[in-house]
Amino acid sequence: MRVAGRQTGAKVKPYTHMVVQPSAPKTRYIFSMHSSEAKAKAAAKKYEPLVGNPLKVIKQSGKSVKTDMFEATKRIPRKKGQPAGSDKHSDLYTDENPKGTIHGLKFATVDDAKASVSKIKNSGKKHAHQIQAAIAMEQRARVMGKTGPAAVYRAFINKMKKKTKAMQKEDIQEKNKGLWHNINQRRKSGKRMRKKGEKGAPSPEAMAQAKASSEMTTAADAGIPHDTKNMGPRIKTTTMHDKRRKKDQMPVLLKRFRKYIEDNYG
Repeated sequence: MRVAGRQTGAKVKPYTHMVVQPSAPKTRYIFSMHSSEAKAKAAAKKYEPLVGNPLKVIKQSGKSVKTDMFEATKRIPRKKGQPAGSDKHSDLYTDENPKGTIHGLKFATVDDAKASVSKIKNSGKKHAHQIQAAIAMEQRARVMGKTGPAAVYRAFINKMKKKTKAMQKEDIQEKNKGLWHNINQRRKSGKRMRKKGEKGAPSPEAMAQAKASSEMTTAADAGIPHDTKNMGPRIKTTTMHDKRRKKDQMPVLLKRFRKYIEDNYG
């Protein structure tokens, strides 16, 4: 069985049906081509548990050297120095980026998978790179029917995905704290500060605005309680003038207050 490359002597053959992955990206949408509907259904049934994605049989005709390629029985291993797309080997997976490869990863047994996960963790590669390496190994294990090792890689991938969400949430929280906070954090970490006018450096207007907003103290920052209704002594107010009188007219005391003033102050 092979996906990449072409076996020596392979000929272009017509196909009538395809097996596709509806949930996969466009580059991996077509899984295989077959010369009959029965062969397509058999391939979908056989490889769906190994791929981990639902496979669907569709009617599509054409010609390809990859027609019924999953019926190939003899593997031609890739030799050192042979390019990924060479027709002299039939390896299922090839290393497209040898520079960033984490070497020594295996999936033969559960113990091999656990040791490989440990290698990925200690590889010093970036977070996304580690996830990609684990996904590649999980896919290889599933295709070869190694469900145990595949489960080990899947557990690591799920754990890394949770870490990804936490990292994204933390980044959003840091951005919401404002420019001046981010500048102070960068200074504390000892990272080089971008010079004025340098690409990526904040404009003078943005700096001034961020600094001003950080220096403004709110009632909460100053220690003043928000509930000002209950502050200080309670004073009961009494209305002495007649509210029925129009605003454009002179105010008039209510009768009881007017009488009190007349009796006591003449």
